[in-house]
Amino acid sequence: MVYRDYMSAQLTRVKLSASFWSHDLSVPLGSDLSPASLFQNNPHFLVVDIETKHLVESVGGWKNFKQLEVSVACAYDSKTDTMHAFRENELGELVELCKNRVIVGYNTNGFDLPILEKYGLPPVAELDSFDLMIDIHNVSGWKFVKLDKIAQGTLGVGKTADGLMAVEWWKTGEIDKIIEYCKQDVAVTRDVFLHGLNQGYVEIMKADESKARFTVNWS
Repeated sequence: MVYRDYMSAQLTRVKLSASFWSHDLSVPLGSDLSPASLFQNNPHFLVVDIETKHLVESVGGWKNFKQLEVSVACAYDSKTDTMHAFRENELGELVELCKNRVIVGYNTNGFDLPILEKYGLPPVAELDSFDLMIDIHNVSGWKFVKLDKIAQGTLGVGKTADGLMAVEWWKTGEIDKIIEYCKQDVAVTRDVFLHGLNQGYVEIMKADESKARFTVNWS
């Protein structure tokens, strides 16, 4: 695995882009605290993704999205090099992992982690969390870039489904399909993160099928 080179380095020297701290979900930080502090107490990362039972329309729109319930959550743990799947009654195990890792995800600060608060997760501001979507927006200037387009450009692979299908699978009781889709989302997010970490850039597939490259400072 590529991440082993990263994990064998002196983790306290890892520096994440300062742009990570520049969004409305971050807490005010003193000038003496650098992004490298993320890894000082949590030398391993956890890539997290959740799927919900229903769409936001079912709870009255985005203003109430935190009321959504989780059908399945998956996570990749760099400490053990393992992929985990959690059903709703097992989310306490995921919460404990999140408290002891740097959480990595795509739109996790704005969606996944706030929803997990009802299952015992502390607020985002109290966690060590790195949201790839926020950082890629800050370096590219592009809003709402889909993970699928970044995966296609950077890794040459796309997603196999989307969150709408996961909701339909929940309705029909096809939980195994949700788990496999969620695991694939986690694997794609992990591989985009590791590519940026090791290569210093990500690429986004554009509508005309050309690629736009953006430098990232995740190492």
